[in-house]
Parts: sequence; structure tokens; C-alpha cells
Amino acid sequence: MLEERAVVSRVEDGQVWVKPFASESCARCQRGQGCGGGVIGRLVSRRRVDIAVACIGATPAVGAVVRVGVEEGALMKAALAIFALPIAGLLAAGAFAHQLLGAHDLLVAAFAAIGLIGGFLVTRWLGEHWQALGQTQPRILGPARSDDPCAPIDAPR
Repeated sequence: MLEERAVVSRVEDGQVWVKPFASESCARCQRGQGCGGGVIGRLVSRRRVDIAVACIGATPAVGAVVRVGVEEGALMKAALAIFALPIAGLLAAGAFAHQLLGAHDLLVAAFAAIGLIGGFLVTRWLGEHWQALGQTQPRILGPARSDDPCAPIDAPR
């Protein structure tokens, strides 16, 4: 289970929304002694978005710092679907047009583009299917520990 700390930003109609803490809010990362997430966090956008999470049990209060987790297998499946399926579609359709149809380069490129788009559509369908089954839904694991050396600086104690 991959875990991240987040603060509950709102609760609407039984749905809990959290805002993950930025990596650079970790005191150890700011001193350059952390996991390196602070460096990555500075390279990408600083905008933090609200994420809907599943909550089993008592609903935490707005402003509570919680641990949010997602299964490693779900993350790996999603990464493979996002990256591998479109590329596989592109290569399969291009190879089909080149090898079996003996098509001209322009037609091979068109088939490859169609295969790429088909891979994206299959990825989208899989994502919706997994979401409907609840396989990729992050969930609240419990309150965050306050004695964690990588606890966010701006977290309420």
C-alpha cells in the first residue's frame, strides 16, 4: 500500500475530499535530507488539487490530517495501461499495415495513428471500468502520525 499524508478539505454528500501535502512541506526534504520528493515537487507544478477518497468508518473532520493509501497493484496497472496500451496499439496497427497489407509509408503512418487512438480509447475504458469496481480509488487509512520525521510543517498538531 502506497501512503501519503493529506488534509481533509471538504466533506460533501458523504464524499470526503483531501488535499495532499506538497513534498516541499516536509522539513527533511527542505533541508535536503529527505527522499528527494522536494526536488521533484519543485520541478512540477505547485498547484495542489482536491482528490475524492473512500472513507470506511468514521468521517474525519475538515482540517484533519489523515493517511491516504492506494494499492501498489492498482498504480502499476494504471501506469501500464496509460503507457503500454497506446504504444502497443500504434506498433500493432503500423506493423499490420506494413507487413500484411504492404502499404505505403503514409498509409502505415495512418494505421499507426489509428492504433494509437484505439489504445487511448481502450485505456479510457479500462480506467472507467476499474473506477466503477473501486480498484483504483484511494482511501483513508486513518489519522496521520504526529511523530513522523517527514510530517508536513504546516500540518496542525
